[in-house]
Amino acid sequence: MWDLVIKAYFVQYRFILPDSIKHSSYTYQKLFRGIFGYTQAVHKGEGKKYNYHRPGILSNYPFIRPGKNCVIIPQCAFQPLQEFFKTGKNPTHYWQEKGEWKCTYFLNEKDLSEIEVAKAVENLLNRKFVEGVEGKVLLFNEMKRIVQNPAEGGYKAALLKEAQNIVDLDWFKQTYQQSPLLTEFYSLFRQLRDNY
Repeated sequence: MWDLVIKAYFVQYRFILPDSIKHSSYTYQKLFRGIFGYTQAVHKGEGKKYNYHRPGILSNYPFIRPGKNCVIIPQCAFQPLQEFFKTGKNPTHYWQEKGEWKCTYFLNEKDLSEIEVAKAVENLLNRKFVEGVEGKVLLFNEMKRIVQNPAEGGYKAALLKEAQNIVDLDWFKQTYQQSPLLTEFYSLFRQLRDNY
């Protein structure tokens, strides 16, 4: 039954850049990458391709992007986002200094349905990567693999730490029983934790 109202923040933001920086420039692109992260494809010799996920400020949080330059986030995600707007510090680009840009934003409380929040948490799981035996793999898939093959779980502590960060989110706690995917994720988490 989907009827619980869950509190969130709606954040609408606007970057103010000097005239010398065009909206099509790499600097402008870096601002959005700093918020949401991105996946970089690197092509090496012999046709090998590697994907590297570069995290952003919101990479560890569920969020909803209802339009351009706005995002709906859990209340716990606002402080890191606000800090980025002020300082430019982010895990994707290690700028020595913030640069010549500013950001204005509008913040408003928003009520979400359980189904909207559960979908946002499911999307978080679908973009949460960890270092696995074969490079970067989805956390969910790696947890499933280790539960099925416990002898290969030499780094369960790292998986548990990543999973714990998700399980501790209020949005997860409020919706996991309503989503088959989140329920399965929680079951895998408990199996890993109990057998560690």
